[in-house]
Amino acid sequence: MYAERFIYYRYILKLLLIIVFFATLTVIIFTFYAHLYLTSAQHNEDEGKDGGLVIPQKPNSRGGGVFKFRRRPETAHVQCDRILHGDLEYVEKIAKNRTTLISRDIDMDCGAVRSRILPPKRMKPLHPFGVAYARIVYESYEFIEDELRSSYHPQNFFCYSVDSKADDEFNERIETLQECLPNVFVTKARFDINRFGQFMNHAYYECFKLLAPQQGWGYLILMQNYDIMTKSVYETAAILDRLGGANDVHIRPCEDNRWNHTAKWDARSLKLFRDEARTDPEKLNATLTMARGAVHASLSRAAVDWMVNTVDLTKLLDQLNINVLGVDEVLLPTLQVSEALDMPGRFTANCMKKRQITGFITRMEIWQYEHSELCFSKKFRHCVCIFGIEDFPWLSNQLKLLANKMMPSFDYAAVDCMHELLFNRTHLGQINHELQLALYESQPYVSVQALMMFFRGIPSFLTVMV
Repeated sequence: MYAERFIYYRYILKLLLIIVFFATLTVIIFTFYAHLYLTSAQHNEDEGKDGGLVIPQKPNSRGGGVFKFRRRPETAHVQCDRILHGDLEYVEKIAKNRTTLISRDIDMDCGAVRSRILPPKRMKPLHPFGVAYARIVYESYEFIEDELRSSYHPQNFFCYSVDSKADDEFNERIETLQECLPNVFVTKARFDINRFGQFMNHAYYECFKLLAPQQGWGYLILMQNYDIMTKSVYETAAILDRLGGANDVHIRPCEDNRWNHTAKWDARSLKLFRDEARTDPEKLNATLTMARGAVHASLSRAAVDWMVNTVDLTKLLDQLNINVLGVDEVLLPTLQVSEALDMPGRFTANCMKKRQITGFITRMEIWQYEHSELCFSKKFRHCVCIFGIEDFPWLSNQLKLLANKMMPSFDYAAVDCMHELLFNRTHLGQINHELQLALYESQPYVSVQALMMFFRGIPSFLTVMV
């Protein structure tokens, strides 16, 4: 009798667990699609509109001013705090006499390099991981070094791919960074990257190969020469952690002229998978879903490992490398929405097929033909805003990880003020505004990633149940 009762209660318990499981699944699916519906229109409308009011600084209760940001002589007169707090009269005064970077004959001995870059005190660990940066560079070494200092942490990794057009002095200085710092890498290959974006992704791929074996980083941020980080190392790690393994890739429909329609775009023809014998035939025969977006992205470690070790992008890179403007914008969005390939951290192709744009949190830029009123410097290069000191207050409070672009030849006060702000946030505990982490984890691609991981766990869950 006891055995029969035990079996009876066991089946009742299993039935209750199954009911709870499917009820939870229903709630998750409903919540996801409701969120996707409500946010897709906002992403389309607000793409490139990041901004915000300056929130006054909170008093610094730690650090006490023992450590101080080392300002360049050109910008020593600029009071960044007055600009940050919205002193419009002072901003106008500084903007009328812009400060540009004056190149110096700097000491490139390893001791001098380390003294300029390494943090002034032992840094708190990054949780839950460090961050890797892949940056394509070609000029303005002192700006690049200042950016490295701003994002430096012993747990972070930095890879530079130098454009073949860079002069010898610039090449030597970048190579010195690799010689002097254990977490800096420089690719051996040099590519002639033109204004169409040809060979851009080849250059990034070389960095992928160097960074993949390094341990401790969780996400890789793709950057270009005049990008500037707007988040501290601790803010960046916290934000990327909230993506939950999803790749942050800008996605929109791809124009027909961006790819060669006479070529074959299935994985087998592209020799994409390194071990075809162990690859699912569905993946081998899958044709890529073409998409495009920004070349900047934040990629999960699993995605980078997949691109280096599971697949071989060589033929795909060459086949995409046609002489068309924006050719560099096709690779990552295409991999991100080619569902059959199942790249880690991928997204669905459904939004793109509905002609919807999926925004991203990696980079902020303002285009002259879209939202020129948000470019307070009123300076544009190739139709993209060059941020000046007038833009510093709102850039300090916007949501994205980096801004494109700031140029030393236009306004180095804006650069130095941003670097000073990040120094204070990193080393002195300065808080200008609380991170709105919920906004990052509510992105549609994060929800999709969580949903896919949930479904992948169902078979093992049901196995335990029965």
